[in-house]
Amino acid sequence: MYSCGFRDINTLLGLDFALAQGASGAQEAPAFALPGDEPKYAPDRPADVRHVDIDVTLDFQKHTVTGTVTTAFSALFDPLREVVFDAAELTIENVTLDEDDTPLHYWIDGEKLHVALGREYHFGHEFQVRVRYSAQPRIGLVFVEPVEGNPDLPVQAWTQGETEYHHFWLPVHDFPNDRATTSLRATVPEGFFVLSNGKSEGVTSNGDGTATHAWRCDQPFPAYLITLVAGEFVEIKDQWRTVPVNYYVRAGREEDGRRMMGKTPAMIDFFSQRFGVDYPWVKYGQIVAELFLGAMENASATTHTYRLLADKRASLDFTPEPVVAHELVHQWHGDMLAVRDWSHTWLKESFATYFESVWTQHDRGEDEFRAELHANLQAYLAADKRGRRPIVYNVYRKNANELFDRHVYEKGSLVLHMLRYVLGEDAFWRGLQHYTRSHKWREVITADFERALEEATGRSLARFFEQWVYKTGHPEFTVTYSWDDEHKLAKLKVSQKQKTSDTTPIFATPVDIGFFVPDTDATPGKEPPAHLQTFRVEVGEAEQTFYFPLARRPLSVRFDQGAWLIKTLEFERPADMLRYQLRHDPDMEGRIEAAEALGKLPDSENVAALRQAMLDEPFWAVRVAIASALGGMKSEPALDALLDGLAAIDEPKARRGIVSALGQFRAPEYEALAGRAAQALAPIVEHGDPSYYVEAAAASALGRTRTAAAFDLLVAKAETPSWNEIIRGGVFAGLGELGEARSADVLIAWLRDRSRPMDARMMAAAGLRVLAETRRIDPGETQTRVIEALIAALDDPWEMTQSAAIQALAAWNDARAIAPLQRFVAQSPDERRVRQAREALLRLQKGHSENEELRQLRSDLEELRAANSELRQRIQSLEATHQRE
Repeated sequence: MYSCGFRDINTLLGLDFALAQGASGAQEAPAFALPGDEPKYAPDRPADVRHVDIDVTLDFQKHTVTGTVTTAFSALFDPLREVVFDAAELTIENVTLDEDDTPLHYWIDGEKLHVALGREYHFGHEFQVRVRYSAQPRIGLVFVEPVEGNPDLPVQAWTQGETEYHHFWLPVHDFPNDRATTSLRATVPEGFFVLSNGKSEGVTSNGDGTATHAWRCDQPFPAYLITLVAGEFVEIKDQWRTVPVNYYVRAGREEDGRRMMGKTPAMIDFFSQRFGVDYPWVKYGQIVAELFLGAMENASATTHTYRLLADKRASLDFTPEPVVAHELVHQWHGDMLAVRDWSHTWLKESFATYFESVWTQHDRGEDEFRAELHANLQAYLAADKRGRRPIVYNVYRKNANELFDRHVYEKGSLVLHMLRYVLGEDAFWRGLQHYTRSHKWREVITADFERALEEATGRSLARFFEQWVYKTGHPEFTVTYSWDDEHKLAKLKVSQKQKTSDTTPIFATPVDIGFFVPDTDATPGKEPPAHLQTFRVEVGEAEQTFYFPLARRPLSVRFDQGAWLIKTLEFERPADMLRYQLRHDPDMEGRIEAAEALGKLPDSENVAALRQAMLDEPFWAVRVAIASALGGMKSEPALDALLDGLAAIDEPKARRGIVSALGQFRAPEYEALAGRAAQALAPIVEHGDPSYYVEAAAASALGRTRTAAAFDLLVAKAETPSWNEIIRGGVFAGLGELGEARSADVLIAWLRDRSRPMDARMMAAAGLRVLAETRRIDPGETQTRVIEALIAALDDPWEMTQSAAIQALAAWNDARAIAPLQRFVAQSPDERRVRQAREALLRLQKGHSENEELRQLRSDLEELRAANSELRQRIQSLEATHQRE
């Protein structure tokens, strides 16, 4: 699954404009687990599920499903008298033994359907249980239809089973530690298309305006990978060798569909070679579903979010290919090799996240690959500050949906990249192929992967897995450099400053130290030719010192040449070395590192160096980092440099970074500079840009300038629709950045108006979160209106508006949100949003407690002041009496 919470969607769609460096410093990260969370383990399997036969009818008017599920078992417990299905909010009509349709006694306990078999079965005995039922599911099976605000929505239905949501629409063993073959028959309106797992077995017209579509998959997989998508779609046919590879989109979006998914056969070929196993399923279908969020790797049939289907303009600087690759990787790692329980989710999500980047490396080059890894590191570091946990982890509330976070996506992907570094290129791929081949069609745990790598490479990896997978955190390095000219020695002192604990260690790892060493002695006014000389050392202590013999004083020095490590780094170097690194480091991450460091040294020479590098730099991500560094300087020369870049640079991702950096010049602190920045941004906001994203970034940045004309420009721009509401997202963020009460009124109006598009309402709620973060709204009538609107948005029919409202309520830190959020937690079946609400509650309750304590302290202080005043009056009275006497 490609995770798409609200923050994830912004990242995926490019609304996080800066490639910011994560801050370092020895501080203890908060725990990931929330109060009440407990360890969870895979359930017993009294009987092996061998085959699941699903026969359902979908009622698109009533949003209901009726059906029969027949499950074939083979007994494992000896003796076996009972089987248990996961089943939530299902109306059970009857349960029978399929051999002769004998009625079976059953009862429901919570979300479990218990079935007494009426006799004993012994190990290996086979039997089938048939359950007839109906449901109006709140989750797991979703019906789509036109609604107010989005009247163009088609009629569709789709399922989403991960992690444990299928049991809301059918009785099933809803945990990944069992796999089965499937057959599915779905009765839907005539003219609809149905996509499911495996191979189509045809369509039967029923003569009553409905048709029944049949699918069968003879390769076994866990139940959460069952899929059913129904609606009117156009099929785009493709293939890899003899395997059908087809794409399904709404009519009129065929060109967008080909642009989105057209590289799939090449990806299949690439991953078949990389994993050492040919694509394992009989077909590969990809379907774009309305209102679906994220992307889901159902066995042989991926469902994609509508937000990935970019139009031509969006495709200027957005590509969904990483997600397409991500879900394809899962067909091997996640589907063919399934995780035994959710605590080992990284074996699929980290794999898919890393190998989507490896596809980028193959298809679009090293810089784009490194840019993805850099973004992954920043995402993980930010998540680690919110809640620290190991990658392999089993503590959560109800189901494991909340574990699908930055630790199992981004951090785990970087752990795989480090394995590639530690093992070496050939050994890494040899080990991965051995693991993939030897565990085909099996459920896996992390120990299986570790053992396979050791078998294939001869390397002992226990320490590596212990510190990077089973423990928490990362090294926080502080490095100092000095040069001994007499002995021609470079000296590096390396310290690990992270706060250690039972779970966060001092890390042991190899690291490459890179020096650009001159080939000749220096000539005044001329830069000598130089070569990159790299040393590999082992760090593993809190403090270490290393010496490196070099022919001449180096022109630059870099700790972790190649940026292989998960880390933060504080490394002060002379500005001339940083300027050389910015110009010459072959690794884009090294050039970003130099730009960020120079941004903290705002003299004229460094501004000039950054300006020239921004104009000369060939890669957009480095230009974004340079622009951010210049914006952070907040000086007139830095602003001039950014304006020069805006005039000279056409590449849209780089321009996005430049216009975002202009928003760092803010009135009233930098009134004149903010005015000039706003003058550059205003035409983009008013008249547009070829790129949606540049236009949105300009709107957000204009709001950050807080200049006088910004409000009216943004309000006018709010009427501009765009693909995925990207432009309105920037406008509403800009209104929030202004920090004004009138901005709140505009955002509230958009949020409350159900006739507005649902994605626009989501963006309005996000704008109110930004408004809270400015801390410019005084508690009072305006805040009351905001809180009331956000509480009402918890009942918005669009779940992403709910998500944005939860995050906004947390940012406002208003105790009036506590009870509504508690109700949301009690009622919502969606554990992803429940997690967000629980985190918000923790923050609000802590703030409320601190406020109560502060109020009590103030009350106590007032009492002391009153007592002190009374005492003074008594003393003055006594003194007056004494003087009279």
